[in-house]
Amino acid sequence: MSCKRMLVALAALAGLVVSMSAVAGQDTVNGWYEGEEIYYIDGGLEAGVTQRGGNDIYLIGGNRVWQAQVVEFVPGEAGYTPHWNVNIVHTASGVTVDDIRGSGLASEHFPEALFDDVAAIRAAESAGLVTIITPGVVVLCPIIPGMGADAPGHNQVSEDFPRPWPMTF
Repeated sequence: MSCKRMLVALAALAGLVVSMSAVAGQDTVNGWYEGEEIYYIDGGLEAGVTQRGGNDIYLIGGNRVWQAQVVEFVPGEAGYTPHWNVNIVHTASGVTVDDIRGSGLASEHFPEALFDDVAAIRAAESAGLVTIITPGVVVLCPIIPGMGADAPGHNQVSEDFPRPWPMTF
C-alpha cells in the first residue's frame, strides 16, 4: 500500500473512531475514488444548500442508477469535506456506452463501473462523450473505512445494479 493510501486509510479510520456514535444506524454505501472502492455514510441532501466548497460527487445517470457514485477527494487530501456538490453524468447526444468504453476513459472495473475516477469523467466531458448537469444540491456523505460499512447497526445499501448497461444513460 502506498504512503498516500496509508495516510488516507488512517485519516478515515480516525474519523470513524471519533464519530462512530454519531453515525450508528446510518445507511452506508459504496463509491469509487481513483479506481478504488470506498464507503461513506449517506446523510442525504443538505436542506437549503446549493453549493459548498469545491468538493464534488458524480452520479452516473442518477443516484445509484447504473453504478456507485464517484468522489473527488478522500480524507487526508486538501479539498476533502463530507459535503459534496452533486453532479449528474449522462451520455452526450449521439454517444453510446460502447463509445465511452472504446475511448480509453472507462474503468477497468466495467461492467461494475463505467467510471471510477473524477479525472476520467472530466476528460470524457472534454471529449464530448458525456454531459454533466449540476442541479445545485449538496449531500452530506462522510467517507468511512470499509469495515465501518458493515458495522453493527448500519444498513449497507445494495451494491447490485441493473445489467447489462443501456446503450445510453
